[in-house]
Amino acid sequence: MLNHWPNLPRCWPLAGALVTLGFAPFFLWPIGVAGLVIWLWGVGAAPSRRAAVLGTLGWGMAHGVSALYWLPWAFWHDSQSWAFALGGGIPAALGLALWVALGYALVAAVAWRWRHQPRAFGGAILTGLLVLELLRNLTPFGFPWLPLGAMWAGSTFSNNAPPLLAQLASVGSVQLLSGLLILLALLLASMNRKGWLAAAGLLAAVATFGVWRVAQPLPPLNPSATVRVVQPNLTDPNKWDAQQRWRFLAETLTVATETSATMPQVVVLPETAVPFFLSQQPEPLRWLNEAFPNPTQVLTGTVRNTTTGGSEQFFNSLQLLEAESILASYDKHLLVPFGEFIPLRRVLEALPLPTALRTLSQSRLDFTHGRQSPLLASALGPVVGLICYEGIFPLFVATHSQGARWLVNVTNDAWFTGTIALYQHAALQRLRAIELGLPLVRSANTGISLVIDALGREVAALPPNTAGVVQLPLPAALAATPWRRLVLWLYGLNP
Repeated sequence: MLNHWPNLPRCWPLAGALVTLGFAPFFLWPIGVAGLVIWLWGVGAAPSRRAAVLGTLGWGMAHGVSALYWLPWAFWHDSQSWAFALGGGIPAALGLALWVALGYALVAAVAWRWRHQPRAFGGAILTGLLVLELLRNLTPFGFPWLPLGAMWAGSTFSNNAPPLLAQLASVGSVQLLSGLLILLALLLASMNRKGWLAAAGLLAAVATFGVWRVAQPLPPLNPSATVRVVQPNLTDPNKWDAQQRWRFLAETLTVATETSATMPQVVVLPETAVPFFLSQQPEPLRWLNEAFPNPTQVLTGTVRNTTTGGSEQFFNSLQLLEAESILASYDKHLLVPFGEFIPLRRVLEALPLPTALRTLSQSRLDFTHGRQSPLLASALGPVVGLICYEGIFPLFVATHSQGARWLVNVTNDAWFTGTIALYQHAALQRLRAIELGLPLVRSANTGISLVIDALGREVAALPPNTAGVVQLPLPAALAATPWRRLVLWLYGLNP
């Protein structure tokens, strides 16, 4: 570890931004690791704990802001108000970036004590960062958007090839990948020949496992087990209007049926693609059945409501439809704070907030957290339904995977159009397929819609901001992975 580098503090913010280049859509993970190495050098060379913490805060803020700069853009799309984008989006981006930076700063504060003891220092860094990532995975307020292991979620060669370096996620989830990347950075930061040789050996071992795993034959496809993924590319802000929503549904079905392919077994529509309370309105069900007659099933995002004790509740839902009937419903468990519900609403509304923020919170209804299992019995086998960012939580997905044949993610990422968030979100979904050995089908309103096989290979994709469909046989599932078996065993379940 370097003991003295006078210019190092000036490099910390740049190094933090370099870490972002390791993630989607760039996947320049060697540069991302270099950013980590510079941070490790800085903590080890800091003359005081305070200097290590302050330097880390600058490093972490640069990483957080460069990776999450898209939040104000999302706020603007949600409200069509620049006042809300500036007054809410910028504080949200800075707040989340600070949350990222504070975690790293805490680890730096603890590890600095052992800066002259390489093994103890490395152990503190490795343990601290892994605990930090574990805490960010906890629900309902976790936000595991930037796990270091996601740097390896991109393919080494092309989108059509499985990502070799990510295959160990099948053994220990993305957290195992994070641990290996941290260890790699520690070895490189040691600045000695033995450390560098060990780093090369570690990287070779990770790649060798990846080559071995992707060389295993996949089970044969069932050519009749077909799925159609629909990307409507509709961004009409009036889709919830009582009159406009019929036009919105008609346009969605026009895109979904503009193909000469034979009817699939299952059609997947994105989050809130059907803006109706289907249990109360039979006419939209008739439209859907005319477009996709029995026995084709439709998996669609929608909104569901119930009235209990005079109080009406709303749910962001995924419903399985067939022959004008609702076969099953799943209500989203993990709601987005401030997007789908306002935490501590009464407390926040009592604060002297700017008018734009106060008006938006007072005019917005809260969704209710769902309680039922996301495992739905589709014609293609049991499927784990994941709505929007639920798919970024590896433990949540694994705990509901008992008996699953495939994963489906329905989302509306129109808020992030034109930003790296689209690619970051999709990359995290890819890791779920690798972790569980299950294919994943992703329908996103404006993209990126994907079909990913059980090894993380991109079988089909629709680019952002285009309308279209893809239809193909559902990729095969693998036997339960070690990660999936471990999680289900911990919960007393069989794979």
